[in-house]
Amino acid sequence: MSTTTATPADQLRLLDLQQLDTALDRARHRMQQLRQDPDYAGLQRTLAEQQATAEQTAAALEQAREAVREAESRVAEVQQRRDRNQARLDAGQGSAKDLEGMMHELATLKALQDEHEGTELEAMEAAEQSEAADAAAQQDLAGARSAAQQRSAELKEEAAGVAAEGNDLTAQRKAVAASLPADLVARYDKLRERNGGIGAARLVGNTSEASGLPISPADLAQIEQADAQTLVYCPDSGAILVRAGQEQ
Repeated sequence: MSTTTATPADQLRLLDLQQLDTALDRARHRMQQLRQDPDYAGLQRTLAEQQATAEQTAAALEQAREAVREAESRVAEVQQRRDRNQARLDAGQGSAKDLEGMMHELATLKALQDEHEGTELEAMEAAEQSEAADAAAQQDLAGARSAAQQRSAELKEEAAGVAAEGNDLTAQRKAVAASLPADLVARYDKLRERNGGIGAARLVGNTSEASGLPISPADLAQIEQADAQTLVYCPDSGAILVRAGQEQ
């Protein structure tokens, strides 16, 4: 047990310092949680997936529309040939054999146009389905983007609050530390770093709040016999113990 001394008032102020440091640790931990928020990460993954789906449906829609344009072009081309031949036939241009040939070609063009129009209809139906799929994908994408943006805004708002709290705690901590002897703060800081954040704690009855364990009768007797200005330590954690009598 160290014989380093500090006034009872300074020892008591260590508890204030510990309380502030604990609050700062919580704030830092919360800030880390906000940066690694699993909900936001999940929303970002969903957004990326919806973005990829929307790009695929948009590409499929463009292909379907191009198929419609090609089918329409083929139908229009055959229709032009039919109209041209029909005009020549109506005008009676050419020999009887030529007119017979044009009539045969008109029948062939009619069958070809029917075939192209069937293809056009199928392409239009496929385009309608692609439009519906793309509209649904775009809607899902908008919803995913909105959800991610909303969560991002919530995280930023909470992070701003945590940062403000951290700044206030840091200022308070600085003031308390400045009111204590530098060597006492240095010892406390060293113990706190070694003990996972606990540098000072109360001794309540025979229990150390640093470890949460009861102190053996022999160790407790040594602590009770120590002068009020002598620093005493938790046998299990090594943290500075502030005795009940120092809080009166």
